[in-house]
Amino acid sequence: MFSIIIPTYNRVAELTDLFNSLLRQTDLITEIIIVDDSETNNIKILIEDMRIGFKEKNVELIYIRNMRGKSLTIARNIGIKKAIADIILFLDDDVILDDNYLREILHTYNEYPNALGVQGFIQNVNGIKENIIVERIKTIMHKLFYFSFNYKNKCEVLPSTNTLYPSNINEVTKCQWLSGANQSYRRKVFEEFNFDENLRRYSFKEDVDLSYGIYKKYPNSLLITPHAKLIHKTSNAGRLPKKELIIMKQTYSLYFFYKNIDLTYKNKLIFFWCQLGYFIRSFFNFILNPSKTTYLGFRYFVDATIENIMHLKDIKSKNLEFFNKTL
Repeated sequence: MFSIIIPTYNRVAELTDLFNSLLRQTDLITEIIIVDDSETNNIKILIEDMRIGFKEKNVELIYIRNMRGKSLTIARNIGIKKAIADIILFLDDDVILDDNYLREILHTYNEYPNALGVQGFIQNVNGIKENIIVERIKTIMHKLFYFSFNYKNKCEVLPSTNTLYPSNINEVTKCQWLSGANQSYRRKVFEEFNFDENLRRYSFKEDVDLSYGIYKKYPNSLLITPHAKLIHKTSNAGRLPKKELIIMKQTYSLYFFYKNIDLTYKNKLIFFWCQLGYFIRSFFNFILNPSKTTYLGFRYFVDATIENIMHLKDIKSKNLEFFNKTL
């Protein structure tokens, strides 16, 4: 049975759709824990409206207002302390689950008793295809500079801190990381691991940080199953402003690198080569599409790079207060 933890922030419509997909598979749910970071009571009102429907199916719907500060990692850790089931499933509030999603996740745990974590397959991960020439250029750029990209049957963390996610899989596959959109773990995992609360608000890379740490200590313990399907709508509601998001990605990626990646000369070279790639991409994006938006995107990237160099000692010592205090 599952304890389902859903952190949420100002996404009533998206959360309603998720609830409706959960109502179609309640026989495997012990409880659903909503940890709310919103400024209004709209989520709380939605919970009250939905509570009766879940209660009729013997599922407890638990609402918790996060009073410790807006942060995805804090919200998830709050949910962990409340959860009671043997399997704890974390869902983003903007996903929609296939009707057999929970059954397939449970089947994978039963089929692989040594598995510590299992995720389903995000069906729309490939997004909207562009012109074939543009797609090939993007793929070459992503591979050349070790950016994130989709790769058949690969679910790995690159030395650049970016990730590979399977573009298509036909069987249960081993992973080095689990996506925050849907990641489940056996309860015992949290006797040893927790989400890193140094990563605040949107908490970029918090999912990779937790799961990759588990993978490094317990190789072959994380899996992805193609049979548990979901859609990730990637809602724009509740997102950080562009400036904060760009700086966060740069800062938290550097933090992740020093915390999780083996600090060999090769890996350092790959990481900084990737940063050069981001610089080139951001610069040419402005040159080819000059506008205030592309200029600011380039400037924020440069500002973040300078700021991180100035605070490199803090980042290496896992002190992110210089950035977090601006959120």
